[in-house]
Amino acid sequence: MAYSNRLSRLREFIAKTFTDTLKPAEGGLRHPYITPGGPYAKDLWDWDSYWTICAIYGLAGLENRTELLETIRPHARGTLLNFLDHQGNDGSLPIMIQAQDPDPFDCLQGRDFNMAKPFVGQLAKLLLDQHAFTPEELAPCLPKLLAYHKCFFDRYLDEKTGLVVWALDWGLGDDDDPAAWGRPHRSCASVYLNTFLYADMKAASIVAQACNNTEILAEYQPRIDSLAQAIETYCWDPRDQSYYSVDVQCRPNREKNHHFGTLNVGLDAFWGGLRIKVLTWMSALPFWAGLGTDDQFEAFLRNNLTPERLWSDHGIRSLSKDEPMYAPEIGRGNPSNWLGPIWLVANYIIWEMLKQRGRSALASQLAENVTTMLDNDLATNGKFHEYYSPETGLGVNAPGFMSWNALAALMEG
Repeated sequence: MAYSNRLSRLREFIAKTFTDTLKPAEGGLRHPYITPGGPYAKDLWDWDSYWTICAIYGLAGLENRTELLETIRPHARGTLLNFLDHQGNDGSLPIMIQAQDPDPFDCLQGRDFNMAKPFVGQLAKLLLDQHAFTPEELAPCLPKLLAYHKCFFDRYLDEKTGLVVWALDWGLGDDDDPAAWGRPHRSCASVYLNTFLYADMKAASIVAQACNNTEILAEYQPRIDSLAQAIETYCWDPRDQSYYSVDVQCRPNREKNHHFGTLNVGLDAFWGGLRIKVLTWMSALPFWAGLGTDDQFEAFLRNNLTPERLWSDHGIRSLSKDEPMYAPEIGRGNPSNWLGPIWLVANYIIWEMLKQRGRSALASQLAENVTTMLDNDLATNGKFHEYYSPETGLGVNAPGFMSWNALAALMEG
């Protein structure tokens, strides 16, 4: 069946059904907002909402659907405003907001908790680009955005590496990432967290420039530059040709021995951190964000975007097939399964990376694989699933999930 027909059906289905994710203001959510749909149909989530808004604006632009633009506009604006309504005194923002509970994950309680993943700056830039806000309307939000980004460094900075860490192992986005999940608190400088923080600060700096706020713009640039350098220094592995998360627990043991006294006095852990060599879709994120050289990128593709590792006939695996934790057909939530299943958000980001880096043919093949998988799901079940088996292409969990699955509408071959 022609790829273009499949894509057209997906777009039509998304345009007709995404409105189920739009919610009116209620309780502590003072503005209309967007949810992931399915079992998460009443909750405002951080990166889920950003990618859903990105998808619907993209679809509206591709097909000149002005009605979609008008429908989504108040909910897109309200999503940003709802998060900023609930900002903590230290600049923190909640991961998820419910009408009756503005902070179910206790994000605003302090440095021992994670907070909203870094997509708020990208959301502000997207809404500016789509004329949902004028620069004058966004200008009062800039100090809040800066406070939010500063909070990452105030709470989570590892001084030795210059990277930021997860405070604990829930609310990670990639929920059961083996580099962070089940491991000691404040030990993982996640390549996901640091790359998206880099991208989010860059987006916020563009908003600051559009608002002619040179003071805030000057605050951002050194942070952006230093984080880019830290990612390259500590996350890139030249032997594996991949980016990884980093364990920052390298500290000398100064305990006293009964005979020798304090040992290890002559050596400090000058290397700062150890790369956690678990290959996931997140290993490609720095390339998507514009980091890394063309040579690094091509080496990554040759070594890792292969059928034995991340590439499958249905899409990109979230975890490499040769990892011992690979278990893509287990259906669960909280934490959701990222141990190999195909997630649309990961596949869209990889597709976008391939397009940006001049690999259009590979991007087209990925788009066709993903489109076929989703079209088959619609034909069989009449809905999307939250994630899919890379071995069979079948849905694994949460039928009725929309959220970032709508990004498939943008994945043209």
